[in-house]
Amino acid sequence: MATDLRFAQPPGGASFVLGADVGNDTPPVDGRFSGSLPALVFSARAIPNASATFAATLPAMTLATTGEYRSRAARPVVGSVSSGWQHATGFLAGAQERVESTQQFVFGAGTRWQAAQSQIAGVESRRAAVLARCDVLATVRFGAAWRLATGVIRASHQDGVHLRAARVSTFAEAVRLPAVRAEVRHQEGLRDRRREFTSRFQEAVPHAGRTLTEIIQSARELHRDWRTRWQDAMRPPPGRHPVIPVDDGEEPPFDPCYTPNPNLLFSLRAATDAHLIFLCENHPAPGQGGTVVVPIRRVYVVLNHVTLHRWPDGAAVPVFTLSLSLDAASWTWGFEASLPAIAESMVEPADGATPVELVAHVNGTDFRVLAESLSRERAFGEASLRVSGRGRNAVLAAPFAPVLNFSNPNPRTARQLMDDVLTVNGVPLGWDVDWGLVDWNVPAGVFAQQGTWIEAVAAIAAAAGGYVMPHPNDAVLRVRHRYPFAPWDWSQVTPDLVLPVDAASRESLRWLEKPAYNRVFVSGQNAGVLGQVTRNGTAGNLIAPMIVDPLITEAAAARQRGLAVLADTGKQFEVGLRLPVLPETGIVEPGTFIEYQDGSVARIGLVRSTRIEAGLPEVWQTLGVECHA
Repeated sequence: MATDLRFAQPPGGASFVLGADVGNDTPPVDGRFSGSLPALVFSARAIPNASATFAATLPAMTLATTGEYRSRAARPVVGSVSSGWQHATGFLAGAQERVESTQQFVFGAGTRWQAAQSQIAGVESRRAAVLARCDVLATVRFGAAWRLATGVIRASHQDGVHLRAARVSTFAEAVRLPAVRAEVRHQEGLRDRRREFTSRFQEAVPHAGRTLTEIIQSARELHRDWRTRWQDAMRPPPGRHPVIPVDDGEEPPFDPCYTPNPNLLFSLRAATDAHLIFLCENHPAPGQGGTVVVPIRRVYVVLNHVTLHRWPDGAAVPVFTLSLSLDAASWTWGFEASLPAIAESMVEPADGATPVELVAHVNGTDFRVLAESLSRERAFGEASLRVSGRGRNAVLAAPFAPVLNFSNPNPRTARQLMDDVLTVNGVPLGWDVDWGLVDWNVPAGVFAQQGTWIEAVAAIAAAAGGYVMPHPNDAVLRVRHRYPFAPWDWSQVTPDLVLPVDAASRESLRWLEKPAYNRVFVSGQNAGVLGQVTRNGTAGNLIAPMIVDPLITEAAAARQRGLAVLADTGKQFEVGLRLPVLPETGIVEPGTFIEYQDGSVARIGLVRSTRIEAGLPEVWQTLGVECHA
């Protein structure tokens, strides 16, 4: 019921019962009484979960109620304990013994021996009863000694009679004196002689444990780089050191080839002709002309700087570690990185869109790469994202480039043929070619290739013994020969980089033995030429397998291809060098001639592979160098 009861006049001794009686199963009903009386006496009988409100307009209302509270709280058995055993009930059982009582049995005892009786037996002696004494004459060698009269016996020694002789001593026998208290500055180091010490502090009483609350949480490691304007001081060498005067506040002229100081620094042994060779410390980068000489230092200090950004908006992508790799057999950089899981939205491409392009910056060199593959790894308390991909020239290969048919309806050179490949209906794709081979002519209708753009470019370069090397960040394809110089002439080659053993943190050496070919036949097909390439100074008796390529149309192409075959022969060894990315060297790419000074032995070789591993604060590059014995 949800009805308000209103009374116009007070009831005469009536009782109002709202709800059921206590103990009935009928649910309680709420009642409400309201009234304004001068002296209202209110008593009500309330049941659980019930509220009463009285509202009435009465002249004088007296209400007497009683209240009873029953919680109706059920107190069931909270828990019971069950046991696999119950209380045992006493059980009386008779004990039965299978042995009956024994009866006494008299038994006669018998023995195998009986009592012995004394028996007199006659004793017979074989000796006579009386033994007769018989005198025996004894003969001796000495007669009886006669006693001599006592006389004075003179002997040098007499019997040692224990006689005490009076002895005279310079000291009289000590007489025991009564004990006298001796006063010494130091007493005997006995425990009972020590005096008591008085301490200003009493014995500490253990205090009840206290809880220490610290408002500082676990700190994170913070890396800071420090740079100083001064280097280690050195003792001035003997000689004159003129001071350049400064006039009118002008600074002396700056010579970029002698920094940080103009002192003579000899990094090599003295020449036999006693000439001084001066090297400029501001060397060009490897491959840009000149020779980069890494000096021998006690400490090589490198300030590494590695970042990862998204192109073209430049949004910074958080990164844990990243690595880049390139070798002579690859036409693009390989890329791998480990990112936090929160960066997934920054590298995940949209539906149907090309992969996100990133820019990896490593110590001054930018690498533009594509994030082609994503994988997530999650462990307890941490989650990471693995990103792998290739350089930006991967857009010229599958799956981003279509499969096309390439041909040359008109005569072209090899360089022009490569430019024609990088077009679509005569429109350039925007990629340039840095040609590093000897060009040759290709007649019409010779070139026929099916595949992607990069496959066609690699086929043209491989016809003359070359390979395609990408640029780190520009849309440029660099075509280089596998052996710009024959290995037997490397001793006359000026290296691009001179590296001491002190600059390498790790070195590995692996020997290889390849067939020592000294002649090879290189041939074209329909409009090609047949070339016989022989190593100068040899008999040409060890012939390598014949090479056939449609683009071998001139002697220049045959000579370059034959050099690539004959150069990769004989005894070789691969040197692995792990060194930091120094400011003098930068990133050393494949195709760089390097002279590795191992003590008194100078090894010259050609860099074939480069791998960069960046995980701040350390950045390392590992070079694979091909050397010939």
